[in-house]
This record gives sequence, C-alpha cells and structure tokens, in this order.
Amino acid sequence: METSLPNAPNETRREFLRTSLAASVFMMVGGVLELVGEVLPDDVKERGSQTHGLYTLRFANFPSLRTTGGSIRLQIPGAPLSLGQIIITRFEANRFSALSEECTHEGNAVSNFANGRFTCPRHNSQFAGDGRVLRGPATAPLRSFPVTFNTGDDFVVIDVPGLTATAVKGESQFSSALNQNYPNPASTNTIIEYSLAKDAFVTIGIYSVLGKEIIELVRKDQEAGQHRVSADVSNLSKGVYFYRMDTSIGFSQTRKLTVI
Repeated sequence: METSLPNAPNETRREFLRTSLAASVFMMVGGVLELVGEVLPDDVKERGSQTHGLYTLRFANFPSLRTTGGSIRLQIPGAPLSLGQIIITRFEANRFSALSEECTHEGNAVSNFANGRFTCPRHNSQFAGDGRVLRGPATAPLRSFPVTFNTGDDFVVIDVPGLTATAVKGESQFSSALNQNYPNPASTNTIIEYSLAKDAFVTIGIYSVLGKEIIELVRKDQEAGQHRVSADVSNLSKGVYFYRMDTSIGFSQTRKLTVI
C-alpha cells in the first residue's frame, strides 16, 4: 500500500524534494549554451500549495557571476513549462537579477545581458537588467524571482516558487514533460530534454508551421526518467518551427523552436 508523505516537510521529504529539483547550470560560450554544473537547492519550503526551491550559487563554482554583466542559466525540473530557463545576471556591481528567459511578446528566449540590456532576437524587444521593458513590441517585463545578495558575500541565493515534485512514496520522481530546447534560437545543433513518468513508446519530431513533419528525432520505447536528444537544424530555413512529443501513456506536448 502506498503512503503519502506528510504535508509537513520532514527530513526525508525535504531530501527527496532537494534531489528531485536539482538544477542544471548552463553558460553561454561562443554563442552556444554549455552545461557547467548542477546545483541542489539548499532548502525547500512548502508554502500552501506551492513548493519553493532556494538555490545558492557560489561564485567559486560559477566565476562569471563575479563580474558585472556575467550570467548563467538554470534549467530546473518541476518548474512551470512557461518559464524556460532562468537567467541569473550580475547587472550592476551589487545588484543581481533572476529572470525567465522567455520574451513576453511571443515566448522566444532572450539573449544574454549585453550593452545594458537583454534582447529578443526574434522581434528585437529589449529589457533592462531587472527585466523592465526598454523597447517593444513586448509590453510586459520579464518574469522575475527573488534574489538575495549581501555586499561582501561570495554567493547569491535565488528563490524559485511554483515547483512541483512527486509526493507519494513508490512513484517515479519524474513527471512527463517536454522542456524548451537550448539554445533557442538555434543555428546548428540544439538540445531537447524531456522526462517520462512511466515507461512508454515515444515519438518526437520537428514540424513546420503548417504541421508537416520535417525531422524525426525519436521513435522508440523508453524507460521512465529524464532523456535528451540533439537536433541538427543547420539545414532548415530561418524561421519558426514546432517540435512535439507524443507517448503511449497519453502525454502530448508541443513547443516552439526558432532557427536563425
């Protein structure tokens, strides 16, 4: 008989959540996002129906955050699908921001902080270091998350709310999800990560805006857990495409991919 974990975050549950919500850390190198590490939340807080992960990013591990203008990106399992990656930026000597990478105009990933702003490569919307709109067509600021930094500290703490993780013993710690590809926009190779709650037959393909499949990426049985596939888009014309995952357990999801 399965037993629900208690609502109060005891140590067993807290450790389970910490492991489930480990974040992958990426840094832009030569225009390509490279995986540079992984961070476990130092603490997990449950406030009502929301789970918050508190991520401590130490400059010794991520030295780009020592420099004004430096940034890294977090990919957090269990984060809302509309979030994409979170960009952590030191946009002034003693000020940091943690922002969703998704432009509020059409959801494309903004570029890294440069020349005092984030820029959406799709329609040239521009945002200040704290996410405020500097130039349209976007009208809403980038979604932001609380950041704690004290002068003299060698770390910064990010509070990310709205995370989800399995809360029943005996179940897989994974939920079925199709993550936003990275980098996005892409010009050569891009990575698509996804997870399965149960073993399933999986198909993933890239489609034109008219719904025609252009590239078949996955068509096979796969085990529950996290997976990734690399897609070569260098032969595609510039523009917007979609990629879709369908599974034999009834999960289906579509996301947008931009080729530049």
